Amino acid sequence: MKGRGSCNVAGTETKITMAKVKKCDTAFMQNLEQKKIQRKKVEEALLADRLGLNEPWIERWEENGEWREESHAPDRLTDFIRSNRKKREIEDVETDIQRLVAAGCRRQVVYFCLVELSPDATWLRAGGERQPVFKTGRAPADDEDYSLRKRERRLATREDLEAVANTAKAARKQIHRYQRELELIADAAGYPLPMGLMCQPMLAVDALALLENSLTWAAKLAAVYTAPFESTLLKSKGLLYLTLYIKMYANPKKFSGSKMSGLLRESAKPSGTRRAKRTLFADNPLTSLANALTGRQWSPSDLYNKLAGFKADYPRLYKKLAKKLTELHNFASR
Repeated sequence: MKGRGSCNVAGTETKITMAKVKKCDTAFMQNLEQKKIQRKKVEEALLADRLGLNEPWIERWEENGEWREESHAPDRLTDFIRSNRKKREIEDVETDIQRLVAAGCRRQVVYFCLVELSPDATWLRAGGERQPVFKTGRAPADDEDYSLRKRERRLATREDLEAVANTAKAARKQIHRYQRELELIADAAGYPLPMGLMCQPMLAVDALALLENSLTWAAKLAAVYTAPFESTLLKSKGLLYLTLYIKMYANPKKFSGSKMSGLLRESAKPSGTRRAKRTLFADNPLTSLANALTGRQWSPSDLYNKLAGFKADYPRLYKKLAKKLTELHNFASR
């Protein structure tokens, strides 16, 4: 009986241990799922910013009692195409653009989409920044000349933001600890109180409370930050603009027959083999432009699958991109 009782106790302990393990596993999986959701939100916010979806693509302002509008879509072929390609290559690009216009697209919007395939636009989407560099070494007057210096700035890691959270928490604790002394200094020194979110605090104690709450808020943001996979996330995203715009407005039936016969004749020549391979999908202006401007070989299915994946992963951003392209298209149709 004693042996059996001992065995029961051991069995109970085993069950308790297994329950704890299961509870820990459940908590771990929930935490992992929460991080996954959080990363997805950060990725969506990052994409919206880097794709320019938070900015107006048509500027509107009032002048002399009338509303003015100006589209960001250029009225000429981007310089990165004109300056880095041979005359024949530029002519091929212009021919593809004309085919898209004949199929229902607007020339200015196609130009806009092609700008997004430029190395400069790709660099900016990857996190590149331009900083003004002034000749005097300080902030100049409005009419002083300055140049722009490029710099790369990758997103911070989770460890970087942990340091921010810890610093903010430490600063908040110190402010709270010495709040009385800080209030005395503020009253005696007569420094102007900082502006709040909507208005200026009336008392030093309110300004300190605002600062503490702001530090708490910043610490919470830093604590839940999950770094997205930046390089993978932004890879080849410049193709989305042109692919979606052509999908929305170009009639594919008007693509056929314009180039293929000439390419087939050229491919039969030894000197034309390389060109024929480079323009394998040249009868489709989308793939012809994508291949020529990215230096890679894309098939129509490659590009439309990439667009479908973007739509499935980020439906809200897909709709926003489509809306902005529609806005540009309608503006150019006036």
